[in-house]
Amino acid sequence: MGEFCSNCGKKINGSELFCTGCGEKLGTDLQTPAIKLEKETFIEKAEKRSVHRKNNKGFLLVLISLLGIVITVIAVYFIINNLKDSTQTDANKKENETKTVSNNKENEASNQEDTDQSAKKEVATEIKPERATGTSEQSIINYYTAKLNNLRIFTSGRDISVGEWSVNRQDEGVVLSASEIPSRDLARIFDLFDNGNLLPLKTWAKEVYAIAQALSQELDEDWLIAVGNNCVGEYPVTLPQSDLINYSGSCGYSIPVLEGTNKENLRLVMHTIVFGGSYSNPPRDFSNEYIFPESDYVKLTMSDLELLTPRQLRLARNEIYARHGYIFESEDLRIYFSKKSWYFPDPSYDGSSLNSVEKYNVMLIKEREKQFQ
Repeated sequence: MGEFCSNCGKKINGSELFCTGCGEKLGTDLQTPAIKLEKETFIEKAEKRSVHRKNNKGFLLVLISLLGIVITVIAVYFIINNLKDSTQTDANKKENETKTVSNNKENEASNQEDTDQSAKKEVATEIKPERATGTSEQSIINYYTAKLNNLRIFTSGRDISVGEWSVNRQDEGVVLSASEIPSRDLARIFDLFDNGNLLPLKTWAKEVYAIAQALSQELDEDWLIAVGNNCVGEYPVTLPQSDLINYSGSCGYSIPVLEGTNKENLRLVMHTIVFGGSYSNPPRDFSNEYIFPESDYVKLTMSDLELLTPRQLRLARNEIYARHGYIFESEDLRIYFSKKSWYFPDPSYDGSSLNSVEKYNVMLIKEREKQFQ
């Protein structure tokens, strides 16, 4: 194939040094237009491919950067959400724990309050025995024994107790007995009897009878009451000599305080019928012993106080404390009450405990005393 001038394109012979068409010096670069064009096309393509590669590489870098940003954003989003969920879970857990502790405390306080209220009710009211089928005989006996032990004789100094009661079933029925009366209390019981102050004793005896009746109905048995110590030094001085001989021995006296098997024959100190009068030793006149003999269990009225002088009112008010054995600081009161047969000084009594009737009478007398000031 012939060569062509690179300047004008004229065909030249291989031996020519210059182009006969344009005079251009011919060199080693001579080539055919097709080769030149092909070379140019190859170069252009190469350049284009290079540019294309560069463009693709830039696009890939941008795409990878965008993907990295998106992935980073998503990762941050999930991390933040997880932290929030974890924080919220911890907060909820703590809140639940706090609520649980609070509820437990409230429940404990409620239970404690219920327990405290139940305890108060047991103290303030009597617990009635179960009436349902299957209640054991011993539980019934224990219940009524507790009721007997709570009884007191309210008068003449501090309240009088007959000690511990026992309730037992025997051949003759259910026996309610108290045979360990404290010595001082036994002496005061006999002193009440000697002075004819029978009302407190009868009131107590009727309460014993009511308990015996209820127990008898529960067990469907007859009852027998026997109260009194055996072989002791205390005895009523007003009993006839024949009685003292019959109830005395080498060890001392065994005088019954309360005994009987039914309502009709229930008696105090042998001769005083509880539900009726006395066979002997009728109540004495207490006008010289008390201003108000019943002020420890009967409420006074203002009309009861109208005729009393200020001094008598003062004595009547302090008479209530004297029954409990209060030791007075005022000399005139000490002398006055020391002459009363029912007064038993008690160093342990500070004057703070009075029953509801006594408190009422003290306040009423004070109101009356104010009218003289």
